[in-house]
Amino acid sequence: MKIIKSIPADHLYYQETNVQPGDIKPTRERGVINIYPEIRYQQIMGIGGAFTESAAYNYSLLSPAQRQDFMEKHFSKEKGLGYNFGRCHINSCDFSLDIYTYVQEGDPDLSSFSLERDRKYVIPFIKDALKYTGQDLMLFASPWSPPAYMKDNNSMVEGGCLKEEYKSLWAKYYARYIQEMEKEGIRISAVSVQNEPRAIQPWESCGYSAQQEAEFIEKYLAPTLDAEGLSHIKIIIWDHNKERVYERARDTLSNPAVNQRVWAVGHHWYSGDHFEGLRLVHEQFNKVLISSEICGLIYEDPITLAEKYGKEICEDLNNFTSYFCDWNLLLDEEGGPFHNRTRKPKPGQKIFEDKSKGCHAPVLYNKQTGELIYTPIYYYIGHFSRYIQKGAYRVATTKHDHQLYTCAFQNPDGSLVLVVMNPTDAPMGANIRHKDTITGTTLPPHSITTAIL
Repeated sequence: MKIIKSIPADHLYYQETNVQPGDIKPTRERGVINIYPEIRYQQIMGIGGAFTESAAYNYSLLSPAQRQDFMEKHFSKEKGLGYNFGRCHINSCDFSLDIYTYVQEGDPDLSSFSLERDRKYVIPFIKDALKYTGQDLMLFASPWSPPAYMKDNNSMVEGGCLKEEYKSLWAKYYARYIQEMEKEGIRISAVSVQNEPRAIQPWESCGYSAQQEAEFIEKYLAPTLDAEGLSHIKIIIWDHNKERVYERARDTLSNPAVNQRVWAVGHHWYSGDHFEGLRLVHEQFNKVLISSEICGLIYEDPITLAEKYGKEICEDLNNFTSYFCDWNLLLDEEGGPFHNRTRKPKPGQKIFEDKSKGCHAPVLYNKQTGELIYTPIYYYIGHFSRYIQKGAYRVATTKHDHQLYTCAFQNPDGSLVLVVMNPTDAPMGANIRHKDTITGTTLPPHSITTAIL
C-alpha cells in the first residue's frame, strides 16, 4: 500500500511511503475506515480550473521556465495535477481586465463577431495547456452577461435581463463562440446557460428565473445549436450556489423537452454546504453534477482555505458530483487583476466591494518578486486529481470519526484510492480496512492523506 501525506504547517507535501498491508490484526474494531468497492456510485470524469482572462494575463507575465513549470504542474499526468477539465467565459467576466464583448455595440446579426480580444491572453493560455492534455481537456463555457444592447438595463453589469427580441441572437452568440474557438483549435464541449443567474452583481451579470432558463433552452439555445450542427454540445443549468440547487433543477427540468436536452447541473459553494441538495438532484433527476466554481478571498489563511477545499471536494464527490472546476487558475499576490467593479453606494449603504480585496487561487504570481507561489490549496486539490483517474467510480466507505473527511474510488486500472483529511488540532490513528486486511497509519493534525491500495 502506498501512503501519500501533506502537512502544510510543516511545509511537507506529497510525502510518499510504502507500507506492508495487513499490519493490524483483522479483528480490529476501533479506529477503522472501511472501503467497499463492490458498492459503486458515480464516475469521476474531470478535475480542473478556469481559464479566465485574469489568469491568462498573469500567465503571460511568467518567464518561459515558469510557464513550463506551471503547465507541467497542472496539466501533466506524470508531473502534475493531471487536470483534464476547464472553464472559459463567453464575453468578459468579473476576472477580466476590462468589460468587453465579441461584437460591436448594437450589432444586429453578429457580423462584427471576433475573438481578437481572447487571442491576446486567453487563447494562448489554453493552447499551452492543450500541449499537455491534447483532446483529453474538456472545456465548458459560461456567459456572465450578453452585450449591453441586448439587455433591459442597457448594461453588462448590475443584473438586468435579456430582452425578448434578442433571445434568438443571443443563442446564436453561443454557437458562434463555439465555432470560432474550434477554428482556433480549441474544442468546447458544453455551455452553461448563465453564470449565477440569481445574482445581481456589480460586475457582469444577467438574471434568469427557472422558467426563463427553461424557455431559453427549449425555444432558442437547443434549436440554435441543432441548426448550427452543434447538437453534440452539452447544456448545463443553474451554475450557481447549492442552497437552491434542488428546487432550481426541479423547476427548470419540469419541462420534459428541457429535461431531455439538459446534461448537467452546475453548482458553486458560496452559500454554505448544502451537500444534501446535490444528493436530491441526483436521486430525483439523475443528472450529471458539476462543481463549476469555488474560490476564497486573498486575505484568508491559505492552510484554512486548503482545508475548506478538501472538505468541499470530498463532500461534493460523496454526493454524486462527477466534475470539479476551481475558479482562477492563477492570480497575482493581490488576488487579481480584475476590472473596477465597485458599486456606487446608495445613501446610507456601504460600498458593495473593496477593489483591493481580490480572490485566492491555488497558485499566485508575486509581481513584486517574480515568484510563482504554489499554495497549500494546490496540493490539497492534487490529493484528489493526481490519484483519481478519469472514469474512476466512487465506492462506499464508512469511518470511525465524524471529524474526518473521507472518500474512496476504484480506478479503471483496478486500484483503490482513499482520501482522508484530518482538519483537527490533534493527530488521529486510522486503520484502513479492505476486505479482511487492515493497515494502520497516522493522520497528523491539519493534514490530508491519500492511500493507494
